[in-house]
Order: sequence, then C-alpha cells, then structure tokens
Amino acid sequence: MKKAKSFKIILASMLGNSLEYYDFTLFVFLSPIISPLFFPSENKVASLIATLGTFAVGYLVRPLGAIAFGYIGDTYGRKRALTLSIIIMAVPTFFIGLLPSYETIGTLAPIALIFLRLLQGLCTGGEYNGAGIFVVENVEPNKAGLAGGIITSSSAIGALLGSTMASVCTLEIMPSWAWRIAFLFGIVVGFIGFYIRRRITDAYLEEILKKKKQHPTFPLAEVIRTNPSAVFCTIGIAAFSGIVYNISMKYVSVYLTTFQKWPPSEALIVMSFGIFTYIILAPISGWMSDRFGGKVVMATGAIATFLGVYPLLFLLTSKTSVISVVFAQIALVSLAAWFQGPMNLFMANLFSPETRYSGLAFSYCTGMAIFGGTTPMIATFLVDWTGSPVTPAFYIIAGAAIGLVSVIYAKQRLKLSRDDFSVAPAPSYRAA
Repeated sequence: MKKAKSFKIILASMLGNSLEYYDFTLFVFLSPIISPLFFPSENKVASLIATLGTFAVGYLVRPLGAIAFGYIGDTYGRKRALTLSIIIMAVPTFFIGLLPSYETIGTLAPIALIFLRLLQGLCTGGEYNGAGIFVVENVEPNKAGLAGGIITSSSAIGALLGSTMASVCTLEIMPSWAWRIAFLFGIVVGFIGFYIRRRITDAYLEEILKKKKQHPTFPLAEVIRTNPSAVFCTIGIAAFSGIVYNISMKYVSVYLTTFQKWPPSEALIVMSFGIFTYIILAPISGWMSDRFGGKVVMATGAIATFLGVYPLLFLLTSKTSVISVVFAQIALVSLAAWFQGPMNLFMANLFSPETRYSGLAFSYCTGMAIFGGTTPMIATFLVDWTGSPVTPAFYIIAGAAIGLVSVIYAKQRLKLSRDDFSVAPAPSYRAA
C-alpha cells in the first residue's frame, strides 16, 4: 500500500514537471531559428544574444511567481499551486506559436514575445521546487533522496521532449514555420498535466487545516525574518545549479550552431545524448544521498566541476571530432546531475513545513534568476568578446565555488543532524 502510494505520488509529480519544463525550455532550443524572426540584425550573434536575453527574462520574473505560488502552496496546499502553474503555463506557450514575426507587425513582435516569456517565467517559479517538496514530504523517508532525484531528472525529461520536438521541426525537409508546431502543442501538454495533478492527494492540506491558527499570514516574510541563513544558502546552491545546468543542457546547442556552424537538428541530437544521460544519473545521485548524505554528494559534485569543467569545455570546442563533442557533453551533464540529484531533499530540510514552499521556491528562483537564466547569454557574450570558446569555464568555476561554500555552510550553520531523513512523512502517508 505504502509503495503503491509513493509510486503514484512520484509518477504524478514527475509527469507534471516534465510537461511544464517542455513548455519552458523549448524556447532556448529553437532560439537560433527564432532570433532572426523576432530580433533581426546583420550581426547574427547580436540577434542571438537578444533572443537569449528574452530567455533570461523568463528566469528574472521567477521569484515573483515563487512568491505567488509559494503562498498558495503553503496556505492552501501543494496540489492547488502545482495544478494552477501547469495549466497557466500552457497559455503563453501556445500563443508564442501563433505570434507574427517582426517582418509582419514590427516592434510589437519582440515586445509580445517578451511578455509571453514573462508569463512563462511566473508559472515556472512555483513548479520545480513545488514538485520536489510535494514528493519528499510524502514518500518513505529513507527513499526521499531518490524521489527528489527523480523529480530533478523529470525536468530533463521535459527538456528531452523539447529537444526532440525542436530537432524534428528544424529538419531540412520541414517547412520554415514548423517550429510553431512545437509551441502550439503546449496547450495539449497543459491539459494533460492538469488532468494528472487533479488526481493526486495532497496530504499537506490536511496538516495545514488542522493547524490553521498556527499558520503564518505571509510565509515568505516569516522565513526571511526567522531563517535568513536558509535563504542565502539556497540562493548560492541555486546559483551554481543554474550555471552548470544551463551550460550543459542549453548553451552547448547554441554554441555548436552559432560558433561551429552545426545544423540545428544535429546540435540538438548531441544535446539529446546529454539530456538522456542526465535523466539516468540524477536519480542515482539522489539515491547516493540516501546512503552517504546530501552534503557529501553535492560537495564532491561541486569539487569535481571546479576541477573538470575547463578541460571538458576545451574538448567540446576543439573541433576534433563528433565523438569528442558527444563525450564532453555527456561529461558536463554528469557533473550537473551529480550536484543536483540530492538538491530537492537537501534544500527542503532547510525550511520548516509551514514556510517551506514560499521560502524554498523564492530563494531558489532568486539564485536561478540572477545566475541561471542569464548563463546562456553571458556565455555567448564571453565567447564573442574574448574570441576564446573556453572562457565560460571560468564563470562555471566561480559558480562551483559558490555552490560548495553554500552546501558546507548550510550543513554547519543550520546544524542539520541528518539531512537525508529530516523531512517528516506527511500525515496521510503515516496512516497508509
């Protein structure tokens, strides 16, 4: 009974998160196609940077979405917040597919595109962390790291769907408008996710109804006042997470198409190899945290990235062979999965249940907004400015140092005795 319940919770959360991340990440995979349509320029790199800046905008508003959905999740239950986020996300994704180009409506085209990305970012602000919280609160405590790792990998499943769809839509045999199909499909994705999440049980809702009088009026203000260390540590963890994830999972395809002149469909196929690797390794990393502790796994992942990212980027950009590019891409995503697999459980343990959604989502999204969302744009700018394709390695190394310090400080400062098992199972699970 307990195992069946845990499986249902993980599956529902995983599928919903995958579908929402399909909507959100599709934009960057199609950015080489979209950039000349909405940001025309004689300088293709400048046009691409403008498009990646629009991608970054979706991240910059995520903290606002985290505030809104975090409040809903802490006050009215995790399920309600997660259900709202996925159905609202489908709307701007669908309209991006219908949006006329710059040639048709002029400056209204990029303005409308930025507005739709803002709406996407608001919805994503409550998604990833909410799904992670929901799972680690409801599964067996000694499997919470594995479950959190599965949720981490599910965002990559969404990215794989986006990469696959983008690969098909950019094939030479496809018409020039085929990229729009991938975005129009977002409305179908939204309804599927809504149906899935309507059928799960929210155990946390029962808990907050019992403790209505003890619940803080504004959870985010409460967590900032009483637990600022958790906020800053989570921002640092998110900073490195966003940098290494967006370099390995998104920037590589942009680099290959822009600077090495690969056909978009071939670059996206390389990305698919890396994404598939990440999907496998993130749960394994989460499972390792159940055995050895989240601090140990995440700290060693940050150290490995610090030491290994420069030679890997050198190999990726050396133009030696396709095999070397694929190997470097797989190694980069392995580093990302190593650090990120235990993240959901580790970060959830930094916050009390009644403020967890608001505190974790806002802190994580703030770190992702400042560092993660801007990473593809910054990396592209650095390569164009310096003329050296390995320059982004130094940005990643700085992020790894921030992530390592944040993990160690969180463990010591907050005195978490056993970060793997400190998230208590929800009431309905104990009764199952």
